[in-house]
Amino acid sequence: MVVFCKRCGTPVKLDNARLADPDYKVICQHCYRPVAMDPVRPAGAHASASASSAATAEDPAHVPERTHYLQQIRLFSALPYEECLLIENRLRPREFAPQQTIVKEGGPGDAMFFIKSGGVEVRKKDPNTGIDFLLSELKAGACFGEMALLTGKPRAASVVAVEPTSCSVLEQSAFDEVLLTSSKVGLAMSRVLAERLDEANQQTGIEYISLAKLQFDPRVIKLLPHQMMQQHKVIPLAFSSNRLTLAMVNPNNLIALDDVRRVIKGVIIEPVVTSEDDFKRFITATYVEIIRKEDERVAREMGSATPKSSPPPAKAAEAEPSAPKVESTDSILESLQSEALKSLEVDESQQNSESVSDLSHTAEDAPIIRMANSILALAIKKGASDIHVEPQEKELAVRFRVDGELQLVQTLPKKIQMGLISRFKIIAKLDIAEKRLPQDGRISVRLEERPIDFRVSTIPAKWGEKICMRILDKSNTLLGLDKLILHPEALEQVREMISQPYGIIYVTGPTGSGKTTSLYSALAELNDLDVNISTAEDPIEYDIPRINQVQTHKQIGLDFARILRAFLRQDPDIILVGETRDTETAHIAVEAALTGHLVFTTLHTNDAAGAFTRLTEMGVEPFLMSSSTIGVIAQRLTRRLCQQCKESYTPDDISLKYMGLDPGKSFTFYRQKGCDNCSGTGYRGRVGVYEVLRMNGDLRRLVGGGGSSEAIGDLAMKGGMKTLKDYSVWLLQNGWTTMDEVLQVVSAKE
Repeated sequence: MVVFCKRCGTPVKLDNARLADPDYKVICQHCYRPVAMDPVRPAGAHASASASSAATAEDPAHVPERTHYLQQIRLFSALPYEECLLIENRLRPREFAPQQTIVKEGGPGDAMFFIKSGGVEVRKKDPNTGIDFLLSELKAGACFGEMALLTGKPRAASVVAVEPTSCSVLEQSAFDEVLLTSSKVGLAMSRVLAERLDEANQQTGIEYISLAKLQFDPRVIKLLPHQMMQQHKVIPLAFSSNRLTLAMVNPNNLIALDDVRRVIKGVIIEPVVTSEDDFKRFITATYVEIIRKEDERVAREMGSATPKSSPPPAKAAEAEPSAPKVESTDSILESLQSEALKSLEVDESQQNSESVSDLSHTAEDAPIIRMANSILALAIKKGASDIHVEPQEKELAVRFRVDGELQLVQTLPKKIQMGLISRFKIIAKLDIAEKRLPQDGRISVRLEERPIDFRVSTIPAKWGEKICMRILDKSNTLLGLDKLILHPEALEQVREMISQPYGIIYVTGPTGSGKTTSLYSALAELNDLDVNISTAEDPIEYDIPRINQVQTHKQIGLDFARILRAFLRQDPDIILVGETRDTETAHIAVEAALTGHLVFTTLHTNDAAGAFTRLTEMGVEPFLMSSSTIGVIAQRLTRRLCQQCKESYTPDDISLKYMGLDPGKSFTFYRQKGCDNCSGTGYRGRVGVYEVLRMNGDLRRLVGGGGSSEAIGDLAMKGGMKTLKDYSVWLLQNGWTTMDEVLQVVSAKE
């Protein structure tokens, strides 16, 4: 007889022979509580009840259908609810905090994990660059670790929790018991393995060949040293269009593939499988015969080409060691490529007709992957802020923006353009088939435990798609205001402004002037457990703990104004708006500042006083600006002088007049020289130029009366405000930047 627990609904099997025993009790194996039992009825009634219960047990229509979370996992999808409960009893619950590593690449494969709630990222480290690339994201209902559990091999990738995650862990001993006791799990596992094997075969395209039926080209055979062929049990079979067909006894021998690529630079390897017996017969017999015939042919050609006035035998013997006995790999490759090019005709009309599958396979070639990884790693190493991959008519240019200056780093062959650009689009999760429209994506990597994001943008240009990647190094975000604002008085003013309980602070400047870094650094100083900070950004460039960050989504109507209205119902203390672009956003930000919130936002203006003119154009009333504004910070970025090799000099009169200084007085400026510390450029890093306008009573009256930006600026300078030019003079005199750099960011008017 089967009854259902009234508390959790779990089916419980009863012993019919003991039902009449008043002391008979049954414990539910799911909730571990006593199952409620009806009192014993008379024989007839009992028989009737038993028959009814038996009918209920035998009739599936009367049994309520229940689902178990394990049934959502493919491995256990065929199991009934009761067997899932038995497996659940063998699971061990585990909780993981955000950014906690659940399994580490190379670790022991002694358990598999089922995600009950939360989410994880699967990452794998590139052995050449050390970058951790994001492979996939898993949510509740997914599992990982089953392959390592089956094979007993180390973990092939790392898994990191991205949010509070709850998992159930099935360890090796419990997993073995499940396979032995449940045939359905074994069948499901067999199906999963068969499908993965079939998928792997389709992806690699590895086929089996018999060496006895092949014709060998001696030039191809001689591409690899005999010792390497014996060591790795590989045989080069064919070479065409920079693709080498390589027979391998073990096609998973990655060391062999790397060694072959070291000998033949940039080659694309297409492995095929051969048996070990075939390989031994080839090396001991066929290979020896091929080399003997080739040596005889070379000897005949050299003999026929020897001039009549040949040197004496003794001298010839002395000269023999200096002449190479065998052709070099480069000369053999050149011979093979020349032969292939003889029959090659380029059809201009079909030059750009590669299909999506062709682009995918090209982008997955090992040389293309290594090239893409090396570009990302080199940009991070050089401290670049942007990467530009720019197709030209006959080449592909790669440029980095380092300390604000674009530098040409590499000029690559045109033939790798499609593969390299497709590779970047694949890892940025973009559509590689779409080449006519701009696309935006994101690449997430880790380098030496540093999380780094690349904001990717593509645009169709004349010679192909141009890619620009903005590097967002999260470890460089929270610099602290004292590292950004070097002038003590300006730093004190800014810290006084951000310490106010309510009001609005505007940060102005052109694109790329460091506004976002300044805002994040200010938030970092205010970020505390007793403060609720919310930000609206487009896009979210950096992740900051304890801050509620929301990204705009125009396609669904989630813009800055809508996010701001929602923030006001979220009990915020501090609000950051990535950019004030329209009238509605400007009005809501001002209203938030007037209702007891501290608001940070950015504007695109040339100086601090120009912020009020820009707000007036947006329709914000002057009296609202005057009462809500705490202050305005205008900023620029210049290259920072290398402090180890800078040299002093006396500026000329023209430079002094331009900076508003008296030529009759003596001033000392500094200029770049170049050393190993700065790679010979004379600059290392960047430094900010700031103009801090702190509101006071006079300024509020002038702004409220609709004063012009010139009048506001003049009044602020009378109150002690240092303009961008004044701040630049201080930087020049203290050896932080050069006159050439100041001229690029500060106009004569300023």
